[in-house]
Amino acid sequence: MTTFRYYLGIMTGTSLDGIDVALIREEGERYRYLAHHEQPMPPALRAALQALCQPGDNELHRAAVAAWQHAAASAEAVIALLEKTGLAARDITAIGAHGQTLRHNPDHSPPYTIQLQNPALIAERTGIDTIADFRSRDLAAGGQGAPLAPLFQRGLLGDCPATLVNIGGIANISHISAAACSGYDTGPGNGLMDSWIQHHRGLPYDANGDWARSGNLLPDLLGSFLSDPYFRRAPPKSSGRDYFNLDWLARHLRGDEAPADVQRTLLALTAITITDAIRGANHPGVVYLAGGGAKNRYLVENIEGELVRLGKSCAPCPIPVQALEASGFAWLAAQFVHRRPLDLGATTGGKPRILGALYPA
Repeated sequence: MTTFRYYLGIMTGTSLDGIDVALIREEGERYRYLAHHEQPMPPALRAALQALCQPGDNELHRAAVAAWQHAAASAEAVIALLEKTGLAARDITAIGAHGQTLRHNPDHSPPYTIQLQNPALIAERTGIDTIADFRSRDLAAGGQGAPLAPLFQRGLLGDCPATLVNIGGIANISHISAAACSGYDTGPGNGLMDSWIQHHRGLPYDANGDWARSGNLLPDLLGSFLSDPYFRRAPPKSSGRDYFNLDWLARHLRGDEAPADVQRTLLALTAITITDAIRGANHPGVVYLAGGGAKNRYLVENIEGELVRLGKSCAPCPIPVQALEASGFAWLAAQFVHRRPLDLGATTGGKPRILGALYPA
């Protein structure tokens, strides 16, 4: 008889657009996605988290306050999903909580990655065992700490050959098959475009890429973007908003560019670095697009246009695009509960390790 267990995952990505909570069910060796709840990020918390991505005054105090607020909002989102599904806290085996990445510098000596979180508060507010801090053990074991996505995507989606591109603030690519899975961060996803439109128009993001569509591509600026050494590095590699940010962008600008033209060129940067990664891998199977960027119509048009030239096409992701990463951290929580070492050698370069730390309810 198959034993069912339920797990929840909480994810807030580098786009900082909302708090995603997903519910999965463990059915023997298989995992089934069941439900998702997205809660908008409180504007004041979003602003605080964005500010913490860059050095500033009184960081320790501001980080501690933001961690408490982030955990409290995450617990509210968990409770909302439980109410939506009719489940109770006692029905959930564990929560996998990612936290909010503020710094990611695996190439520093010593390496580090910082995910702002207060998992003790999540466990206290929800009454559910909470697993957190998934990245630091991989970093300690010689890995980059990211991306974790390829392994959990294969665990959730199965072994059929596929390439999955998750376009959050940073974009990452996963190549999945029965034999292996691999992946890395391709570079900026929505993050630079979001920051640029926030700076110039006071909007949180470029809905459907309409502002980018109104601009003109600047080939020289695009060439300057693409000259960054990150894009030429071989994997494993990972990055974050502490690298690809408005300071990075400013170093490439003359200062007389029309803002809409810059936005158009930033969108091209995201599309080109993603499609270059797909072309370079020559991986068989379907291509799935996920994350907030999959809702950017103009970005998807640019990616699909290049995929046609590669003889590939996009297909709808089997798990809702906004739920995939949260579902992945639910899957990671399940692996911790079973004390399964995860082999991330082909993605982060780390040794097989059990990832996570438990905060009991």
